[in-house]
Amino acid sequence: MWALLALVATVLTSILPILNKQLLRDAHPAIVAWAINVTSLPLLAIGTFFLTQCTVAGFPVRVSLTCTTHVPQIDTTFAVGILGSAVLNWVATLLSTYALSRADASLVTPLLTFNPAFTLLLGWIVLREVPGLQEGLGIVIILFGAYLLEVQEVRAGFLAPLFTLVRRPGAALAVVASALWGTTTVLEKLAIDHVTPPSGPLVALIGTTITVILLTPNALVVIFRRDYTASSRDTPTQQVPLWGLGSHNRAFLAAALLAGVAPLFGFTAIALGLVGNVTALFKLSAVFTVLWAWLFLHEGNMRTRLLGVIVMVLGGVLQQCSQRLSEM
Repeated sequence: MWALLALVATVLTSILPILNKQLLRDAHPAIVAWAINVTSLPLLAIGTFFLTQCTVAGFPVRVSLTCTTHVPQIDTTFAVGILGSAVLNWVATLLSTYALSRADASLVTPLLTFNPAFTLLLGWIVLREVPGLQEGLGIVIILFGAYLLEVQEVRAGFLAPLFTLVRRPGAALAVVASALWGTTTVLEKLAIDHVTPPSGPLVALIGTTITVILLTPNALVVIFRRDYTASSRDTPTQQVPLWGLGSHNRAFLAAALLAGVAPLFGFTAIALGLVGNVTALFKLSAVFTVLWAWLFLHEGNMRTRLLGVIVMVLGGVLQQCSQRLSEM
């Protein structure tokens, strides 16, 4: 069951960068990051209520819905996990949205799969955990996949693809966001394990609420400065509807819908399955996003970027599989 839930969350999440990219044509990154999350909260709250407080009986003959109030029990570890993940999500959400405003979605999204490399490097430096052969091979494959993202530049020199990638606007922001998101899943799993009964949707709701609170000052600064748009334009900002989001109503509503629904599937999958296996499946989101970027945004270099992201995902899966084997 967890695999199906994780796959649904993966497909839904893969569409969000495409919608965000469209919104960023006329809206400031801080506005986009805040508005999508805040408008997703009602749907996320309704879904959390039904998943945690209600039961369905008699399906499919005579369906009956019964709802009773259950107050979850939490402890200090839950608070630490949820606060830590929310703060990291706040920073990572801002950085990734700014990265999307500066670079192609098919380039930014693959770079967000870098987190296994940072997790391994951090463990090596801080915890003195020497990576094994399979883990090291996984990191090499991830780096090779990043190399393939700009492999068409190899004519200028062997290292030219990496230099080109580093110089791309937004690339560094995406890599930092990836490093931060590499930690959030562990903290979210910690929070789920320390609430009784364990509830992924509840953690998603509380974490998103705290993230929205943290994102609000960033959005208010932009609103008060009347700097709604992502770039300077000839059109006066006073004429831009809904801080630039009104120019793409359908994309905004779709993004809010996906942002409200996807966490319900994703966090439930984390609660039911092993965090390493679930996050490995989540990485497929980058592959889908590259395809959507080619189909709907008409971004170029599809073959090299698709090949690169597939290789990066395989490297991440290889590393996490090796970690699972070492824990058994």
